[in-house]
Order: sequence, then C-alpha cells, then structure tokens
Amino acid sequence: MSLKTIFAIFKKDVIDGSKNYQIVLMVLTPIILSLLFSNVMSGSRKQTALPEIGVISSPKQPLINSLTEKGLGKKIVFFENRQQLESAILEGKVRFGIILPEVISTRTEFKGGLSVVLLYPPHIPDFGIESLKTAFESEIRQQLHLTPPPLPFEFKTEAVSGSNSKTGSLSDGMFPMLILMSMGMIGFLALPMAIVEEREKGTLNAVFLTPVKTSEFILGKTFFSFFLALFTILTILTINGKWGDNNILLLCFVFMGILMTIFIGLIISLFAKSQGSVNAVGTTLFLFFQMIPSLQQSSEIIAKIAPIIPSTYIFSGIRKTLFLDLNKVDINSDIFTVAGLTCLTYFICFVLFKLKKADK
Repeated sequence: MSLKTIFAIFKKDVIDGSKNYQIVLMVLTPIILSLLFSNVMSGSRKQTALPEIGVISSPKQPLINSLTEKGLGKKIVFFENRQQLESAILEGKVRFGIILPEVISTRTEFKGGLSVVLLYPPHIPDFGIESLKTAFESEIRQQLHLTPPPLPFEFKTEAVSGSNSKTGSLSDGMFPMLILMSMGMIGFLALPMAIVEEREKGTLNAVFLTPVKTSEFILGKTFFSFFLALFTILTILTINGKWGDNNILLLCFVFMGILMTIFIGLIISLFAKSQGSVNAVGTTLFLFFQMIPSLQQSSEIIAKIAPIIPSTYIFSGIRKTLFLDLNKVDINSDIFTVAGLTCLTYFICFVLFKLKKADK
C-alpha cells in the first residue's frame, strides 16, 4: 500500500471539493443553521422576567432609569400613543407594553384614579400574564420603596384587541410557515429540477432554438408550478378553516409569494448543471426562506437578518391577513415590498433567460 498514492488522491479530492459549490454549501449550511439555532436557544435561556418592553412614558422616569441600570435598556422601546404600542405588540415588535403615568416616580403619595396599564398580546396564558404583572410590580415597589399589600394606584392588565385567531399563538406561526413551505418546495426544488432534467435529456436547448419569446418561455414554465403550489396552499387553508375577512389580501400575498419563488427557481435552473446542483442550492435557499421568518422573534441576530430575506414580508403579510385586524396593523408596507421584490425577481429572470437564449 502506497501512502504517497493515498495522499495524492486525498489532495486531489480536497482541491476538487473546494471548487465544488455543492460540497461547500453542504458543509456551510448546517454550520450556519447550527449557529442560528444555538443563538436562539442561548437567547431563550437568557430571557429575564421582563422581555422586550413597549413603554408610553418619559425616558427620564426614575422607574425606567432603574430598569435601564439593570441592563434592560436595550429591551425598552418608547411609543407616543397607545395605538402605536398596540400595533407593535400585535406585530410582535415588542412582547408586551406598559402605560406608565408621569407621576409614578419617587413619590409614595398619589392622587386617586391613577393607574398603570400592562398590555399583552392575545392568547398568552393566565400564568404568563400574572408572571409579567408580578415582575413589573416588584420593580415598581423596589423603585418607590413600597411594601405590600396594595399599591397606592391601580395596576391593570388588558389584552390587546385586534386578533381574530381562535386557535392560539401556535397556529399564528404554524400556518404561515406551512404556506411558505409549499411555496419553497415547489419553487426552489421541484421546478428547477424538472427544467434541469429537460436539459440533461437535451430537450431544453431545442426549445431555445425555436422562435419562442423569453416571456413566453418563462410564463409557460410558470403555469404548472404556480397552480400546483396554489392548489396545495388553498387545500391547507380550506381543510383547516382559515378563510376569513381578508381573503383578497391573503390571496395577493399567496400569488406574489408563489411567483417570487418560481422566478428564483427559474434562475437556479439556469445555472445548475445537474439535479444534484439544484438540490444543493435549492435546499439551502428553501431552509433560509422558511426558517428565518419563523425564528425572527427568537434572536437579535436573526431579527437583524430577517429584513433582507424576502420571505419575511410574505410571512408577515400572510400572518396579518389570517389572524390580525388590519385596522390595527400596517399591511401596506408588506404589500409594496413583496410586490416590488416579485417584479425584481421577474426582471432578473427575464434578463438572464434573454441572454441565455441569445447564446444559442
């Protein structure tokens, strides 16, 4: 047995493997995902009794200064009015809200009728609400040097209205995620694999030699995948009884999301040399496309990455149309963003296929 021969083969595999993007993606993807998950888990372990807080109060309020000194300054976001605060809670930008009167400072004598209001999202269990109330009440007592029993002002807890979901927070995250999965599996994997298979059989190049226009080719390749994804999503919504008052807007997000993934899938097929290449690239995109929006509230790192992932806006729009009162939240920014990104992916797809056709 020749060690020199074995080393030569090993060296060749290292050089070839480092140049093969499929192998590089297979190695990097689980590493990156592991970092994201570990960050999520460590973030959840570090959660204190007071998570991200939306506050209507003066930043100079002594109680706020006390929380800031305890390292919670980065978790406090100030709002000008209750409507903005409730909207942020419904959209998941803050976990809960506190309306804190200016007179609640270092004084121990208060006029009647004063109240502190704790706002929380729908479907939080009772023990969770009591835990939040107890934690914040403890901070107030410590700051004002108050001892039990009653506080010298009323401490209210109120659920934020604006959710029409009847099944709880699990469904709020699960169904948009399932819809994204349907889009991604067909757009990123099924469609480009079918096109690459045609290329491997030699039938695709024959199509490019015909007078077919680029737009005709793209639309022709889009139809079957579009209706396949649409059928899957409509079935999910129907059998689970998720149709509501915002069906038109919901379908708009579904249509645009499907088209966006299909156009990206067409771009993948243009550069993939084999079905294995499609699997490597498509699976990587699919994982990030589906997971980042679902995990964006779990980690600061993922929250910073989420705005550059198109599926974040699709996920947000679908969730709002399914479960929230659109009079309470902003839906227009999601619509315009998804529409713009869909048009951009089509333009890129059109230009690339135009150039590809011109090479033939």
